[in-house]
Amino acid sequence: MQKFEDIIGKDFLRTDPETCHSYAVDGMIPRAVLFPGQVEEVSEIVKIACREHLSVVPWGGGTQMGKGAVPSRLDLVIGTERLNRVIDIDAGNLTVTVQAGVRLFDLQEAVAGEENRCYIPVEAGGEESDESVCSLREHRGCFVPLDVPAGNRATIGGIIAANTSGPRRLLYGLPRDVVLGVRHVAPTGEIIGMGGKTVKNVAGYDLCKMMIGSLGTLGILCEMTLRLLPLPERSGTWICAFPGLQEAAAFVDAIFARPLVPCAVEILGGEACDDLALKWTGQGEKGCFSVAAAFEGAEEAVARMKAEIEGLASEAGSLEKMYLDDDEHRRFWSSYGSRAAGFSGDQDGMVTLKLNYPISRYRDVVAFLESGWVTDNAHLASYTHAGSGVTRIHLPGEDGTKENFEKIARWTGELLSQVCAVGGNLVVEHAGPELKKHLPVWGRPRDDMKMMQWIKKAMDPEGIFSPGRFIGGM
Repeated sequence: MQKFEDIIGKDFLRTDPETCHSYAVDGMIPRAVLFPGQVEEVSEIVKIACREHLSVVPWGGGTQMGKGAVPSRLDLVIGTERLNRVIDIDAGNLTVTVQAGVRLFDLQEAVAGEENRCYIPVEAGGEESDESVCSLREHRGCFVPLDVPAGNRATIGGIIAANTSGPRRLLYGLPRDVVLGVRHVAPTGEIIGMGGKTVKNVAGYDLCKMMIGSLGTLGILCEMTLRLLPLPERSGTWICAFPGLQEAAAFVDAIFARPLVPCAVEILGGEACDDLALKWTGQGEKGCFSVAAAFEGAEEAVARMKAEIEGLASEAGSLEKMYLDDDEHRRFWSSYGSRAAGFSGDQDGMVTLKLNYPISRYRDVVAFLESGWVTDNAHLASYTHAGSGVTRIHLPGEDGTKENFEKIARWTGELLSQVCAVGGNLVVEHAGPELKKHLPVWGRPRDDMKMMQWIKKAMDPEGIFSPGRFIGGM
């Protein structure tokens, strides 16, 4: 360990049992935890690890460390908390460059006060001017269009590596739509930069995108350039209760049939309404569903969507509805993201599954979840991104017994079969390390598995980065 201490200093190399246990990955305890402060230090650490065949797992805020299979081995954890600088904010071109350890909440605060005025050098009358602006609207700040749970803990590097997204992906897209460039340390220790500060910065294959969702298996993300957007003028959310799936789905389909641009449309089934403390008058029937439709943007657009969506809810047979404006809207979606992802403190031991399927098949998936396929599961909660083809469900917590493991494995297998039947797949987002051994953590292998294995072998021939955590044991 002396070689690592020479690189980063004694204070940033931890080998004590308490620290190593707190950075365990699915029960695997590292020999050491390192906190480099420069990209060059990361590079030197990885070069030594490569020469000495030491396995390495990157660690950001820790919010996504439960994702993936149990590592086949673990020697070093590299924490990015000291890589926490905002390198460049270019609000004029709507880009920001940050290091991997910057937390999303801190970054949002940093760019919220940045001017985003678009200057035009010519006045309407043809005279030159440096002060003309292209919009008469009140100038506002910016934000990074990433919607993830636990944004106060999640780091930018971790969000990109895990390809984390939330309900507002419907409008703002996935991390791949936000990332313009990355700088990472390859398994050989080489520092590689890809992409740049412009939208069109790639000819041919966009290798930058390969790092998104790689879960630390191809390199350690150190710096990212991201797209910014102007802060919306207004925001709002309608939450509507329906007597059953048919009425809720009719409402959802009516929203998408109109020229509206919501930022999220979510169907809450099972115990999800109780989880979010949505207490409807007279609610209690098992089949009751709620739909949350959010919209953000210019004041006129928000006002129009507010009125139209309220009318569509009434036409679809809404039992009750509530409207959340601005601050309430933001608080609701923050709570929703944490609950849907299983980050709430009262959900220890819970198993979280993410179902992916063609967008048009959401009715089939939700109907199956509500069909009584697990008659003894009284605590099933489902959260469906109706416009994205994603549903998250929470199964009851583990109790550590063989019978419990077998029951959850049976439920998961049934779900996987049903989702695959409609052209989808399943990912286990959270489960205990012992239970993971009984579960299809990454669902069923896809047709591109051989290509992915070839890329892993070419980029990490020694297999030192997050071995065993990714699809197919990569």
